[in-house]
Amino acid sequence: MKREALYERIKTQTWQQQLGNLASTLATISTQATIPQQDKLTTYLLRDAALIIEWCAKNVPESFHPELAAIQKECLAWKQVFPLEETRNLLSIYTRHQSDRILAMAGLSNDESSLSVTLSTI
Repeated sequence: MKREALYERIKTQTWQQQLGNLASTLATISTQATIPQQDKLTTYLLRDAALIIEWCAKNVPESFHPELAAIQKECLAWKQVFPLEETRNLLSIYTRHQSDRILAMAGLSNDESSLSVTLSTI
């Protein structure tokens, strides 16, 4: 997605919706990272995830900032080295896990225990 269009969409959303979009982006990375033909898309999505975090940071509760900053750094680091054949499955697992954590942070997960685990680690 074009950066400007992504920003226009994100800026009008609540912080929960913004985190939902971040989780969706991470979930998409998880499914695409293992497909070599989707390497370009995966790289763009890693950038998009980092941008979404940047744009939503002012809206999310401050207690979530350290975890979001860590995810942003990790996405940017993955973007620099991807694709590495040996790490495709690791990136897929990592982004799926982060997607689930983000959904819990936003209160969009049906799993209440994952929310309490997320909050207790912050």
